[in-house]
Amino acid sequence: MVIDFPVPNVAISYKHPILKLDNPVLDYPSFQVKGNEFFMEVNRIARYLVRNGNEIFIDPHEQADRASVYLFLAGSAFGVLLHQRCMLPLHGSSFVYNGKGVVICGASGAGKSSVVASFCQNEGIFINDDITPLNITDSQTTIFPICTRIKLWDDTLEKLNLTSTSLEKIRPTIEKYYLPVSDACIEEKRFDQLYILATHNKEEFIVKELNGVEKYNAIRHQIYRKMYLKGMPETEKTYFRQLLKLSTQIAVKQIVRPSKCDVRETMAFIRKEIGE
Repeated sequence: MVIDFPVPNVAISYKHPILKLDNPVLDYPSFQVKGNEFFMEVNRIARYLVRNGNEIFIDPHEQADRASVYLFLAGSAFGVLLHQRCMLPLHGSSFVYNGKGVVICGASGAGKSSVVASFCQNEGIFINDDITPLNITDSQTTIFPICTRIKLWDDTLEKLNLTSTSLEKIRPTIEKYYLPVSDACIEEKRFDQLYILATHNKEEFIVKELNGVEKYNAIRHQIYRKMYLKGMPETEKTYFRQLLKLSTQIAVKQIVRPSKCDVRETMAFIRKEIGE
């Protein structure tokens, strides 16, 4: 089973068996964390061991399919590898529009990927889906492209006038598909604006610009797999300093959209917020 990985300088190999960690700092039934060591078991899919930000070992279940093994590798395992590198990942999708680097975050179902896909149909340039790593310095923060693909449910594809006929499923049993993007950003792009998307049952859009402590806490809440940091105290300290810098460099807005509004309507509203 050959699997590609979205960032360079990562050694991926197969190992059997992969054992649980000794004396983990954070210990759950399905995963364990101890500094720069991470263990995860996905029932009937695989066990994963991630170490030192550059090694991943996989022990696939004998009946597991390649797509499912890859999905968890490129999700949780990849997220913790970024944590081990202290390369802060946001749980959001990113793109370039009018020269600005934009990240869309929000809870599952808020519409992150579908909004980004709609932007890519309307002059936006795709960067990342679901996980957006950042390079944070004293002067600016950049979005690091990781060559992911947009993942969309079948009904969302229909709303975007797309068909799933020739698309690859993310897992054989799930009606969610990888959407290829022909024009994607392959260089780091300055991070300008963060939008945190949510829904409500009202008919209007509500926008709130965040500042100060509220802004800092909102960004922190968007960290991908933030729970892992409880077992990575040194990384958590580094992120505290990085978040302080980041909060002074970008604009952050919360956008609450009507739950029944069309994805293209949401895209058009955010496009006005981004401006020229």
